Amino acid sequence: MRIPKGILSLLCIMLVFSVLLTACGGTSSKSSSTGKQENSSNKKVFVNIATATTAGVYYALGNSIAELWNKKISNVKASAQATAGTPQNIKLLAKKEAQVAFAQNGLALDAWEGRGVFAGKPEQGFRALTYLYPNVCYFVVRTDSGINSLADIKGKRIAPGPVGSGTEGNAREILSVLDIDYKDKGDAKAQYVGNAEASEMFSNNQVDVTFIAGGIPHSSVVEMLTSTDAKILPITGEVRDMLIKKYPSYFPVTIPANTFKNQTQPVETVAVSNMLIGAADLSDDVVYQMLDTMYKNTDQLEKSFKGAGNMKPEEGINGITVPLHPGAVKYFKEKGVQIPDKLLP
Repeated sequence: MRIPKGILSLLCIMLVFSVLLTACGGTSSKSSSTGKQENSSNKKVFVNIATATTAGVYYALGNSIAELWNKKISNVKASAQATAGTPQNIKLLAKKEAQVAFAQNGLALDAWEGRGVFAGKPEQGFRALTYLYPNVCYFVVRTDSGINSLADIKGKRIAPGPVGSGTEGNAREILSVLDIDYKDKGDAKAQYVGNAEASEMFSNNQVDVTFIAGGIPHSSVVEMLTSTDAKILPITGEVRDMLIKKYPSYFPVTIPANTFKNQTQPVETVAVSNMLIGAADLSDDVVYQMLDTMYKNTDQLEKSFKGAGNMKPEEGINGITVPLHPGAVKYFKEKGVQIPDKLLP
């Protein structure tokens, strides 16, 4: 049976129209799928921040940063974790058990280049996010201990920090300039405990000297100088110069007079830089938002650590020793910061 031309034409038109509808439907579906990918940045990003012991600035500031990110960045769910400090933090990043971490600049470079506690096992799966504040080195001694200089620590009881921590590494590096080795040679009797326990042992006369690395002021140093007749040893002159020559990550710093009880004069010592580092695979956009939020809300961070109120974007790469995250590069370039080639990803 022959189909009339009119009907045949109508069928052809309907067929073409059907094909067009299918094509449009396919495009719509693809567009919807693409839309989800484009909005993937809105997916929840879980960020665990590795800090240090609970009595230190890292932990207090880390919790404050997590709270700020949770409040201000809709797709970030952050939390802070107490740790033994920089070396453990970098290992947590490597195992993807943390996404952001606090770190000392010298130890971060050791990890990157496979030196020190990372000898033969370099870690390069992280990038620098920003400089935070100077990590001041405090040797606190009892005034009746007979310790008036670093050299007098030999043969005494010392709490240098937890094993494997950045703090304990600082203590060994500083004392090595005076050929004092409590770890391998037993030149002093070491108690490897965290800041809170070290402060308690100091107050109970179970140790003669406690080493603390942290901000100005530091809660454990406040506790020791308030509860005990104690003082902070200076690190100056030839000892300081030899230390900086041997370990360039250190720099001179002065603790202002009256920072602590009965500390009526400024105390010269040394410090290293504290950095915030992050996993290399963090998205550029999330890192940018994290930094932008921190620098816009330093007044909030200041509530947990006074020094955070001094944070400025133009100083954001001070003391940075490893390459920056691309998201950080974008942020600091927008703020007019000149970034040296060695810090580019």
